[in-house]
Amino acid sequence: MHGRDIEPAVTMTRARTATFLMTDIEGSTRLWEAQRAAMAEALEIHDALLRAAVEQAGGTVVKTTGDGLLAAFDRPEAGLTAAIEGQLALEDQRWPATGRLRVRMAIHSGSAEVRDGDFFGPTLNRVARLMAIGHGGQVLVSSSTSSLVADDLPPGCELVDLGEHRLRDLERPEDVYQLVAAGLRREFPPLRTIAGHATNLRPQVTSFVGRERELADVGRLLAASRLVTLVGAGGAGKTRLALRVAADALDEYPDGAWLVELAPISDPDLVVAEIGRTLGVQAQPGRSPVDPIIDYLRRKELLLLLDNCEQVIEAAADSADRLLGDCPTLHMLASSRERLGVDGEAVFAVTSLALPEAADRFDVKGSAEDAEVELATRSEAIRLFVDRATATLPSFTLDRTNVRAVVDICRRLDGIPLALELAAARINVLSAGEIAQGLDDRFRLLTGGRRTAVPRQRTLQGLIDWSWDLLAEVDRRLLRRLAVFAGSWSLDAAAAVTSGRDDPAEPPAGASRLETLDGLGRLVDRSLVLVTREPATRYGMLETIREYARDRLKESDETAEIQTRHLAYFRRLAIDAEPGLEGPDMIAWLERLDAEIDNLRTALDWALVTDTQAALEMTVGLSVYWNVRLIGSEGFDRMNQAVDLARRWSSDGEPSTTAARSAIAARVLSHAAQVLASYTGRPADTDLGTEADALAREARDPDVLSATLATLAFARVAVDGMVPPEGPDRGAVINALELAEQRGDWYRASIIAAAFATTESAADPASAEAWLDRATEAASRTGNPFALGNITGVRGRVASLAGRLEEAERWLIEARAQYRALHDVRFDRVVSSELAHVLRRQGRLAEAESEYRETIRGWQVSGNDGAVANQLECFGLIAVARGQGTRAARLLGAAEILREEAEAPMTAFEREEYGAAVGQLREELDEEARRSAWAEGRRIGADAAVAFALSE
Repeated sequence: MHGRDIEPAVTMTRARTATFLMTDIEGSTRLWEAQRAAMAEALEIHDALLRAAVEQAGGTVVKTTGDGLLAAFDRPEAGLTAAIEGQLALEDQRWPATGRLRVRMAIHSGSAEVRDGDFFGPTLNRVARLMAIGHGGQVLVSSSTSSLVADDLPPGCELVDLGEHRLRDLERPEDVYQLVAAGLRREFPPLRTIAGHATNLRPQVTSFVGRERELADVGRLLAASRLVTLVGAGGAGKTRLALRVAADALDEYPDGAWLVELAPISDPDLVVAEIGRTLGVQAQPGRSPVDPIIDYLRRKELLLLLDNCEQVIEAAADSADRLLGDCPTLHMLASSRERLGVDGEAVFAVTSLALPEAADRFDVKGSAEDAEVELATRSEAIRLFVDRATATLPSFTLDRTNVRAVVDICRRLDGIPLALELAAARINVLSAGEIAQGLDDRFRLLTGGRRTAVPRQRTLQGLIDWSWDLLAEVDRRLLRRLAVFAGSWSLDAAAAVTSGRDDPAEPPAGASRLETLDGLGRLVDRSLVLVTREPATRYGMLETIREYARDRLKESDETAEIQTRHLAYFRRLAIDAEPGLEGPDMIAWLERLDAEIDNLRTALDWALVTDTQAALEMTVGLSVYWNVRLIGSEGFDRMNQAVDLARRWSSDGEPSTTAARSAIAARVLSHAAQVLASYTGRPADTDLGTEADALAREARDPDVLSATLATLAFARVAVDGMVPPEGPDRGAVINALELAEQRGDWYRASIIAAAFATTESAADPASAEAWLDRATEAASRTGNPFALGNITGVRGRVASLAGRLEEAERWLIEARAQYRALHDVRFDRVVSSELAHVLRRQGRLAEAESEYRETIRGWQVSGNDGAVANQLECFGLIAVARGQGTRAARLLGAAEILREEAEAPMTAFEREEYGAAVGQLREELDEEARRSAWAEGRRIGADAAVAFALSE
């Protein structure tokens, strides 16, 4: 049937400039779930009050929007008046069981399309986004409205400038104002932008089109269920929907929303590690990897997103089941191609975008009528295609000449978002009609796909096949080779790994780099490769495309070659990282490794299977990174694998290779000892240290011996920052320091000399100053920010031990700033703990206690039981100073048993301070009461002890 036969369902659009007021009830989803009958009654009252306020001000209620309304005004000041009167009426109303409804409002002026008495277009999008960042009782006003009413504000009101804010899905930021008037609340929390919340969610770089119903439905499910899984075919938009739901729900979770990206992971054992890494929770030796995460989440009101669970579905399900079972205030949102199968799970099927209502009556050939264009623009699928096509070709518009072809494209692609985006990316080289024609032939040929795949997966497979067929052979080769990367990659990495000509361990030649850049550009233009430009340009793939390209790589005869080249490139990166992390460019190297961690992990996995020497060299190179970034179980697990491998490998070679193999094995074992000491706060593993020492001497290489001994010495001082006061260990540390200085290893020389300064400060201040000068000289030679920060921290510690507390405070505050610039969480806690000690010794107990509250939580999360015991002791010392004897005895008893279990003894200075406090406690508290409280502290366990310490 031709367009002229269609009965008009809408009138033509026209533009109208107006001021719009949009409202919404804060927390309405929870109210509907908990008090449905009362909420229905309250909503009637709400609607009547706001409608009266709008009409009395001369406005028109355009429509109600679920739990709010949209109103239009010819005069902007009338919109402000309606908002004020509406809020006052809501405030004065006596409400049913729901209690007072808190309504957020936004006002914005601009031109909008009028269709069937309703308004559409960017102006309405902006007022909706503006309203979304407000709070119940708050009225936000846009800059356009503010400028219009600047000289004509309603009596007794003012506009307070809240600054510039980015609104979700909108490129242009908005200067936001708050309407203030007598009777209205003035103070509110920060506006609900992503930047104001605890989260790792990032604002999306492309607009979010449609899905209004899905957003509401998933939001209601999440309010009623603690686990919601979004299921659907690849490319259906599960991840995008999950991110938007999480961003919209940020205010519901005081401890934030956190995204765990599982797409780069194929090893089920890494699921828990990735969750811990995202949350900053470190695994603890001797405990199940999930237990520290449970400890961390047990008291958190937090939303955890597990994205792309399908390739590790059982591990994701087990993790979700365990975390939800033990963490009563945790909520989870997952995306997967199949449900997790966990008790209590609510499943939401993410289907295709809505197609045009009258699509069946469209004739693809010939020109359409205006009514067809109007109907088409109501479809989410059409809107997404047009949005992405316009981004590719700004001059593209949906009109009578192309609407039927675009409708045909959307129908044949079943409204699958990824498919639509790929098709829209062709609009700069093909017309809509040509795209539709190409799809026609290809889908008739490729409708089966994998027998076990659902129909939409077959359709998507067909689309990607078509995209693949359109590529030149050189681009097909590049695309399949890029599938070897996990996560994202840089241009240099792509050139080195995929060119096939240059040594991948060396910087790519200019010709290879330019050829790869050209190829990447062509793939980016076709939406087969994604590009991000902040902070540095990197490339990636949608997972569906990566899977397709990986299959094509497996079909080729070059899989092993490309994996080997990938290993060679990242092996070189890991080897170069060790001196880089110990030099002046440490921050840049940390950021570089952060960006490449998925690829480094993948390369190391391949090396552990195929190339022992490469695996061991990468382990050594990454040890410093693992140590600084608190990688947790990943570092432990890889170290344990490498230790076993090193032991076998060093004894299996020919006599001619024994020295070389021993050299690498010695470095691996010494770094393993250091990582263990740094993470647990316990003395370094003596067996590992002995083995490493023996292997280093067997290697007969002075550099290897120096590096090994320095690392072992570093491990010895990592526990408490001090050198053993006497005995063979002290001699070994001195020997390591001298060797480090001889070979120019100023990084470790500085750390070790600084530890001597701390040790000597109490007994011999002059000697301490000499050691400090020696450490400072070494740190200056490195220019390394960690070493320089350590010197600052040691100066604070030396001043503290010498009783110069005001000086110590200044040094420690400076050191903390240096470590925070490095994002070094562990040493931030170290100097913050030292600062708390200084404040406590100055008698500033409240300030000290505030610091201890933060540091004890951090030490508990990181699994350093020795540090937790110390913090419990410090809470106990504060209690002694306040005359709270029973509380002090209980805390000290809890600390005592924890130290015993952790095998983490006190330092000499700690023992002296502790002994004085215990002596005072014995004088002030009778023996029976002290023994009883002390015994109770030993019984309650670490978690309960920390909770008790944090109680008032």
